Amino acid sequence: MAQQALGNVQPASTTVGLPATNNLANPAQSFNVQALQFQALGTNTSSVYIVDRQTPNLALNVLAEIPPPSATPATRPGWTIGNPTAPAALDASTFWILPAVAGEGVRVTAVR
Repeated sequence: MAQQALGNVQPASTTVGLPATNNLANPAQSFNVQALQFQALGTNTSSVYIVDRQTPNLALNVLAEIPPPSATPATRPGWTIGNPTAPAALDASTFWILPAVAGEGVRVTAVR
């Protein structure tokens, strides 16, 4: 089991998301992992949604809403999903990031 940083994912759109694998050479290719963590960037001013499709309905397709960070006390909210009993059970390319404010996003880390 090894951790792999997938980098910051910061979509320029508030209606069309980017996959968690956006920084890989082939973002659409399956990238099987045991766990994923999404952490708010320190500069976010609003929520970032983790959704199950590129152009989601926010009333139906939100897996998690990550609120903006706080300065006092300093926090970096996040969301983690995984299955410790099934290695490679999740496909990171099927998790999409959609910010409420264009250009904001999350830091993505995978456990393979």
